Amino acid sequence: MKQVTALILFGLIVLTACKNMTKEQNSDGEKTKKVKVGYLSMVSSLTHFVAVEKGYYKEQNLKVEGNPIRTSNLIAQELVSGHIDFGIELAITPVLKQLERSPNSLKIFSTSNITVENGFDALVVKDDSPIRDLEDLAGQKIGGFPGSTAKVSFLQIFAEKYPNLATPQFIQLTPNLHIQSLLIGDIDALFAYEPILSTGIIEHNFRKIFPSIYATQFNLSPIGVGVVNQKWLSENPKTVKSFLRAINKSLDFIDDNPIEAKKILAKATDIKEEIAQNMNTMPLSKSDEINLTNLDGYLKLLKELNEITELPKASEICIKQD
Repeated sequence: MKQVTALILFGLIVLTACKNMTKEQNSDGEKTKKVKVGYLSMVSSLTHFVAVEKGYYKEQNLKVEGNPIRTSNLIAQELVSGHIDFGIELAITPVLKQLERSPNSLKIFSTSNITVENGFDALVVKDDSPIRDLEDLAGQKIGGFPGSTAKVSFLQIFAEKYPNLATPQFIQLTPNLHIQSLLIGDIDALFAYEPILSTGIIEHNFRKIFPSIYATQFNLSPIGVGVVNQKWLSENPKTVKSFLRAINKSLDFIDDNPIEAKKILAKATDIKEEIAQNMNTMPLSKSDEINLTNLDGYLKLLKELNEITELPKASEICIKQD
């Protein structure tokens, strides 16, 4: 009897150990480590929100720790320092500048494919403003997202179209000040991103005077990128593949279920569903479908604008496509 009891206990121990081992391994059999993700609390991070909500990370046996971060610059810094493993869709310029300081520290795993029709940005004014189009912004105060990307891109488009007009004054504002600043007249126009763009239009009757700056600047704009820490990638290749499978599945879900995806966006970013449903969901490439030729063209533009001092090759800064 004692032998039978001992065998039963031994069997239970073995089963428990196997069960725990399964929980600690991803679908490729590699022991799973906690994955730390940094993201902006906006539409660009929808793939992450969907992966959490629909359980795609769990399907890959990943334990994902999400960290909301205020700016792309900070996400890029946190990536290089190793405080986070993945950055979900941040502006590409801070990534490139970090790569100039710390070569081979980061790899891009996804890029945006923004057109005028699906852009997440636009220029808006108050409904009673005399400003009707881009030309009317000459010498005016334009508010926008902090960091160099919005400022340089907007001023480049304006100078290209109206080289003989007075340059607008670009004022960098944290997003929580965007709507208020336009309403009280501290700025004359707003270079708005979602969800502020749709919030302003729906709740405050803001009027759109110009479509996506980024798509106007470069059609199929890859200005947004998903990024992984290179060292972490090298040490955890199978876990990275599992993570990318979850993100790619999120992209398919967003394409096939736009209404439900926007409900997830509203919940994750604490905005009204009416506003979320009015927004475009930023189109992103899958990890094995990055348009390297298109990205090379955009990198060349950034070099011409002096946004970067070196001109990398897209194939060298992106993960290897299988």
